[in-house]
Amino acid sequence: MKQSSWTYARRFSQSFCLAVFLWLFLQTEYRGIDQLPYPVSLLFRIDPLAALADFLAPGPFGWSLLWPALVVLLLTSLFGRFFCGWVCPLGATLDGLGKLVGRGRRAFSPGWRRVKYYLLIGLSAATLFGVQLLGLFDPLAIFLRSLTLAVYPAYNYGLNKVFDFFYANDLPLVSPVVKNSYPLFRDYLMAFHQPIFALGLFTFLIFLTIVLLERVEHRFWCKNLCPLGALLGLCSRYAILQRTPQRLCADCQACDSLCRAGAVRNAGLISSECLLCMDCTGYCPEERVSFGLRYAAAHDPGIDLQRRGVLTAVASGIMIAPAVRIGPVTYEQNPYLIRPPGAVAEEEFLQRCVRCAECMKVCIGRTLQPALLEAGPVGLWTPLVVPRIGYCEYNCTLCGQVCPTGALAPLKLAEKQKNVIGLAVIKKDRCLPFAKGVECLVCEEHCPTGEKAIVMEEQDVLVDGQLRRLKLPRVVDKLCIGCGICETKCPVEGASAVRVINQGESRRKRTELLAGPYG
Repeated sequence: MKQSSWTYARRFSQSFCLAVFLWLFLQTEYRGIDQLPYPVSLLFRIDPLAALADFLAPGPFGWSLLWPALVVLLLTSLFGRFFCGWVCPLGATLDGLGKLVGRGRRAFSPGWRRVKYYLLIGLSAATLFGVQLLGLFDPLAIFLRSLTLAVYPAYNYGLNKVFDFFYANDLPLVSPVVKNSYPLFRDYLMAFHQPIFALGLFTFLIFLTIVLLERVEHRFWCKNLCPLGALLGLCSRYAILQRTPQRLCADCQACDSLCRAGAVRNAGLISSECLLCMDCTGYCPEERVSFGLRYAAAHDPGIDLQRRGVLTAVASGIMIAPAVRIGPVTYEQNPYLIRPPGAVAEEEFLQRCVRCAECMKVCIGRTLQPALLEAGPVGLWTPLVVPRIGYCEYNCTLCGQVCPTGALAPLKLAEKQKNVIGLAVIKKDRCLPFAKGVECLVCEEHCPTGEKAIVMEEQDVLVDGQLRRLKLPRVVDKLCIGCGICETKCPVEGASAVRVINQGESRRKRTELLAGPYG
């Protein structure tokens, strides 16, 4: 099959954009200073679906962060779905991996194309009524989430094993080269700490499913399920970059079977489905196909969205909100649901967060983990502080720097060090001085606040029938910010003797700790 110069240009653009996004992804990492030198959240700042989620969320639209996404929409309205064919990292990944997993030759019914539009309509309606699920289906969020939670941890673990092997085994010629390359990988291409995430396998299986759909039909996700593709398709309906001829030629019709988007039909070119891959300029044996600037043809058939389907999508989206709200308020019922510093109010947070996992990627203390059902069914993949796994570093503000939608407000270091995300409480039935009469100072030693939020008070304690003078820990509520390092470092095996709860966090009015099992 002949390849046109446009095809080579598109492949270069896809490879270049993917390389840039991967480089920015690798730089979303602590490198010794509390400042990220690159626009690491660029991928979501050019994401129209993230902009839509932010626009439909309560509060003002984040113009300063998301104006590039509006530029993408404007360019799409002029030139068509160039983003899908030339920029999108998930699309480029599917094009590349599709050659490895094999591509299905079955052509699904054009009616399947409506699914992504119905999905976009339903998700938008749900977001408008208070339940934001766009981030679960955003291809850019899927791409970054899969890298962060699954691919990158495996990559980092593998590299560490390789370097460990060559440092332990001095192989001639090879070991010196590997050892000399280690500083480059350590400083630019590896994680500060080995990433550990609870939903890594689950996230990877979803990504693998999207890739394996290539065996069913080339670009199955992009053609039938991608809500971002649907949004860009709606904007490109009257784009001025058009294909000639608009219809299939009677003596060939190769475009119908070879078009990766299935956009060329007997009835005419479906402009909203064309990915501008330009491959058809090379398919044509007579070199009849070209692209130029002209008004959209009147016979563009478009996508026939049935009224019943649209109404069903809107009704389904609207019904999600009351279905979620009639259940118990998860945030009030779960005292261990703790959000990162700078998080806006919980209801707004769930609507602004696009589940991109950027904040988890950059977390120094490895405390941020993706939620499963801890925040309810609509909180899937939102970030949680899990102090037993890691802690919120006292001198770090990186998570607020990378959030693309304002779900986490960027905080200055002085602000962050005063931002309360929870309150540490001591479980006396597990704390060594209280329960065993064994002196332990770990929680007090690691407390990072300027004036210690955990203090040790000497008391006489009856231990095995004898009075002993022991130092017992006490949490000073007004000084504790809930960073969780006390819970992380607690030497008690299993459940920590110190637990952080979301009591008194900065997002809501601070209240006195109620008497209960946490004391």
